[in-house]
Amino acid sequence: MDTLSEGSQYLFRNISITISVILLLTFAVSRVIFPKMFSAVYNFSKFTSFRIKEDFGSNMRLFSTENFYFTLLLSASISFVGLNLFMFSASLPEYLSWIVPSNFGSGLLIWLLLTISVQLLFLLKFLFLSAFGGLFALPLSVSKHYQEVQALNNCFVLLLLATCTITIYSNYYFPPDLTGVLMTTVVIYLLYRLLNIFFKLWQLKLYSKLYIFSYLCTTEILPTVIGFKLLFN
Repeated sequence: MDTLSEGSQYLFRNISITISVILLLTFAVSRVIFPKMFSAVYNFSKFTSFRIKEDFGSNMRLFSTENFYFTLLLSASISFVGLNLFMFSASLPEYLSWIVPSNFGSGLLIWLLLTISVQLLFLLKFLFLSAFGGLFALPLSVSKHYQEVQALNNCFVLLLLATCTITIYSNYYFPPDLTGVLMTTVVIYLLYRLLNIFFKLWQLKLYSKLYIFSYLCTTEILPTVIGFKLLFN
């Protein structure tokens, strides 16, 4: 389809606003229930820094309840952003047509399924890092690598969430031109994240730059390229 019908725009707008309200309320409640963890997770000084900073969240176990909760919130936020990018797209590949809801209930269901899928991908990501961390003899750096990646992801996705929410609330629809801008921003972010993680691992002074680069090629660059290839082929 070349353009969205007025009825589709109205439906997608209602779905997007409802999900955004759920997420905003969840963020507000999280700020009250986990104040220290919330401040550590959404610490933008980590996003702009190329040095490892030890804070409240640094010593938190990766599979603790708090970490699982905030990872789930990250997954829900990513799913919301992705749903907006695809849902309001005027032309969508046939294999992604399932992501476009036919009614309000299916829209919420698709968002929940995407959230679960992203959460599972994060688990697979950690297991993948653990496997290759052992292969590259980097066992002590695996958890630090994962934590730093998630710290960057949390801040960046929060900005994307804010952008999508403000756009929907101000325009009541998602401009198609903004999709290209956001996708370009995501690519730039992934490159920045790679560089950021490289310097933070090098800061540990345990391995050479070439060794760390080879490790990141295997654990970051290759999976990202494959993911984009599968998604946009």
